Formats: sequence, structure tokens, C-alpha cells
Amino acid sequence: MPRKLLAARADLVEELSKIAKSRNQTVYGFLNNILEQALKLHKMDVRIEDVVNSYMVAKNLKNLGFIPLPEDLAYKALDGVVKSKNVVSSFFKLGEWYGKVLGAQLPNFKPVDLLRTVISEVAWTASEVSITENYGEITIRCIGPRFSESYTLVLASMFEGLAASMGFKAIKRYVTRGVISLNLKSEVNR
Repeated sequence: MPRKLLAARADLVEELSKIAKSRNQTVYGFLNNILEQALKLHKMDVRIEDVVNSYMVAKNLKNLGFIPLPEDLAYKALDGVVKSKNVVSSFFKLGEWYGKVLGAQLPNFKPVDLLRTVISEVAWTASEVSITENYGEITIRCIGPRFSESYTLVLASMFEGLAASMGFKAIKRYVTRGVISLNLKSEVNR
């Protein structure tokens, strides 16, 4: 197959060369593999940055003990325990803890980007997750038509705890089965 010359920064080429050597590959083979994977992501209309960010957050959540469960099992289990106000506040505290730990482990993330990535990873079955930032206020919308009422409550509480760990407080809150809408305001002058 014919070859073409690609230009890249010298520091990146040097790093690629070291990685290829450590994997017992040629730079040519290693770079072609990277380009093939990037093209696959492009064809799926997925940004490389989003994949990397999601992987970093998912890996850190896994290390913190977060485990995904089949949704019907999780909903049934939560329905039995969420009747207590303590459970909902426990999810707030869990969100706060996740936010503090992830903020320390991933210091290059802006708070809104960390919120967006964590919420997208945690609310797997949501049909819509949007997080917008406007003049120190953040709006979180999470729609999950299949969410049970209890799952919606604890998820909203966890989101609020996560945001609180980053200096945001809920100023407006609408939570009902399958719908979470939170307006948060920065408590810190940025």
C-alpha cells in the first residue's frame, strides 16, 4: 500500500516512538493503529476527547467502588430502601465524596466538564443528559423514561452532592419520576 508523509510535532513523534518501542512495534504500525481507531470513532460521530474523558472518569469510578447493576435490579432494590430520608442524604454525601476524589484525581477537568462526564457515565440509561453553563450557573437536565421514582431521587441527590463538592448549590430543583432538572449557582467567585 502506498505511504504518505504526515507532519507532527517532534515531541509527539518522540513519545510515539518510545511507546511503539515499548510495545515491540514499529512507529509506522503503531501510528496506523492509532489512525484506524480514530477513524472508527469519527465514523461513529464520537470525539476522541470524549472517549478519553469518559474512560478516565469510568476508570476512577471503578477504583472508587462504583459498580453498574442491571437497571431493573437496581430499581427494585432502591424502591425497598429509599423510603428513608437517610438513604437520599447518603447519596448526596456519596456524590460529594466522588466529586472531591475525582476532582483531586483529575485536576485538569473544569468543574462543568467533570460534572458532564461523571453524570453521563453514571446515568447510563438516560435518554438525555445536558449540562449547560451560563455566567456561574449550571443547568443539569437528565431524562430517563425508564427510571423508577426512587432511582430518580437518589440520582438527583448524588448529582447535587457532586456539584456541591465543586462549589455549586442548587437554587432551583425539579425532580419527578424520570426527570431531573437542577439549576445550580456557584458559591465561589470564579
